[in-house]
Amino acid sequence: MRAFASSFVRELDFLSRNFWDRAMVSWFPAMLLGILAWVFGAGVVRDLPIVLVDQDQTQISRELGLRLDAAPAIHVVASILDFGEAKQFVQARKAYVVVLIPSGASREILQGNSAAIEVFYNASYSTASGALLRDVNSVIEDYSAKLAMRQTAALQPSGVRPPPIKVQSTLLFNPQRSYEFQLVSLLHPALLHLAFMIAVTSALGRELRDRTIGEWLCERWSTVPAIAGKIAPYILIFMGWSLVVTVYLAKFRGWPIQGRVSLLILAYLCMYTAYSAIALALVGVTRSMMQSLSVAGIYAGASFAFTGAIFPIQSASGFARVWSQILPFTWFTKVLNGQWSMAGPPEVAIGYIGILCLFTGLGTLIGLPGYINAATQPAVWGRR
Repeated sequence: MRAFASSFVRELDFLSRNFWDRAMVSWFPAMLLGILAWVFGAGVVRDLPIVLVDQDQTQISRELGLRLDAAPAIHVVASILDFGEAKQFVQARKAYVVVLIPSGASREILQGNSAAIEVFYNASYSTASGALLRDVNSVIEDYSAKLAMRQTAALQPSGVRPPPIKVQSTLLFNPQRSYEFQLVSLLHPALLHLAFMIAVTSALGRELRDRTIGEWLCERWSTVPAIAGKIAPYILIFMGWSLVVTVYLAKFRGWPIQGRVSLLILAYLCMYTAYSAIALALVGVTRSMMQSLSVAGIYAGASFAFTGAIFPIQSASGFARVWSQILPFTWFTKVLNGQWSMAGPPEVAIGYIGILCLFTGLGTLIGLPGYINAATQPAVWGRR
């Protein structure tokens, strides 16, 4: 305990005297977390621009245009006749979708035929275009059903009946389709685990770079608690940040945790210990602060894209699927999503937490011997 406490106090003293290392665990995470919270604060997509090309110029086409503009996610920025001009709106990023109502569409409808309404969307911006495409199709289908019933009622009042088949879609989780809940709940821990791994890797590698590792780990029997004491301040600090972001979303933004808060907090703790062990492995193998920081940045920086939480990993390449499995953040997000929004079974979450513990054990076995041996080899000290 004396070795642990001595290293703990020594690391806090270093942070108090070094501005940039202190920034990595204080105002820098606060700034990044605040920017993310502000960017996605609106939550739900509203008033995305589209262009309406109304070549029909009838009451039906004008009513459809009004219905499109009244949809919460849609804003008709222009209603024009020329499709070429509408294309310029898309190329200038002033609109994501073009809805074309061809000439004669109303005549076809009144004659009992089907009129083809064409929707062109910019797949280069798949998120915005996908949201618009869903809402545009919904508005058109709803208006089409109303027109069909109105026309049938006018020609044959007794023939009006509900459609024989009706689809009822039920949103199981995140019914508001909030991007704040979907993205901020994942991006906040993504930023935290990246900053944490860089901070811990820097703290361990600094001892080699500054030639202080020998003096610090002079008593070999106390090396393990001394290393643990050095890492402990960072775990405590980032656990504090994790509590802050959890309280922010759950209390201030109103996204209650449906599962068990204790499992979510335990998952945070196990994720940080896993990345601590991996940082130790990197420094213990490379024995170079800059090399280990470079690998840490790649390893933790790419985590968000490979978790499968946003982009489905099932259809990715074999390399992407393997890379996803060797990232602790992947298993953490499974606990996060399962406990926050889906009230998943605790035994499933505990299984994922167990995998995080395996990362901790494996990283420690790989990195600890090399790091301890480096303390007795002055030849490797001073490497950048």
